[in-house]
Amino acid sequence: MNTRFLKQAFVLLLCSLFFAGTALWLVSVKDPRSYGGEPVFAKTLQNLDNLGRLTIETPKTVVNLQLEDNLWRVMEIGNYYAGYRQINNLFNDFADARIYRRRGPATDADEKKFGLDDNAFRVITRDAGGRILNTVLIGKAAADNLYHFARIEGEKDVFLITGNFSFPETAVSWLQQPLLSLSPTDIRSLKIDHETAVRPDIIVPFRIKGKQAVPDISRYLNALGFVAAYDVRRGADFDRLQFSAPKSLTVTTFDGLVVTIEVYGRTGEEYWASLKFSTTTLPTTAVNDYIKSSAFLYEGWYFRLAPDVGRILFNAFIQ
Repeated sequence: MNTRFLKQAFVLLLCSLFFAGTALWLVSVKDPRSYGGEPVFAKTLQNLDNLGRLTIETPKTVVNLQLEDNLWRVMEIGNYYAGYRQINNLFNDFADARIYRRRGPATDADEKKFGLDDNAFRVITRDAGGRILNTVLIGKAAADNLYHFARIEGEKDVFLITGNFSFPETAVSWLQQPLLSLSPTDIRSLKIDHETAVRPDIIVPFRIKGKQAVPDISRYLNALGFVAAYDVRRGADFDRLQFSAPKSLTVTTFDGLVVTIEVYGRTGEEYWASLKFSTTTLPTTAVNDYIKSSAFLYEGWYFRLAPDVGRILFNAFIQ
């Protein structure tokens, strides 16, 4: 074997080692999650069957999520149910949060730079007995947006951790939303007080029941397209005597869903509503399943509406 060939082979070996090392470095830097890392919320993940309360402190508010009957509730909003999507995102953050790098101690200037000052999010998890499992202060995202700066309770150092941590910033944003979302094309009839606008088919205009008049109810149909809650109270905590007589609306869809809405209003553009769900005589299976799985979200609750939606529904009429 000649010397030139050996030199070439040696150079190729060095190049191979260099590129292999470079590839490993890129993987560790660009996608450290492939390496795993120590879980940030280790005790929380070890106690998933025994969690009791999750506290998220943001620069704007403090939200306490309490587990009752296997459902998470927002204590600050009448103890109403938290949204499935928000809770799912939060637990995905718990699972994804891994320590990527220990940066060491931070000065006051560093903490401000890393967002670990008054602008940070603090997450506290507790078990069913109230014992604190994890407390983590979460700051800004790093320049590459792959990691967040964080402080972990009991540690003096600042860490870079993986995870999304896109928390809702207000208590209302944690609620199960929207309360109601009906497409105008799905609505077969709308009854307001004693008058009903009805149509036999989507391509046929609405008519007032028993009359030939064609009512303009498009504003009401559009308002029913997205009805959100901005506060929630239990029935026992809602004083109907403080409001004017309610406006009653009953919406029936082509697939057999019936929604009865009682809208309460008072001075100051404050509008609240209760919602009751039922069916026509021949509803679809999907409607029956929806009521069985969702009725508890509405029974015995009163919801504060956005002023624009509340105003439209409270003043609705058919003529």
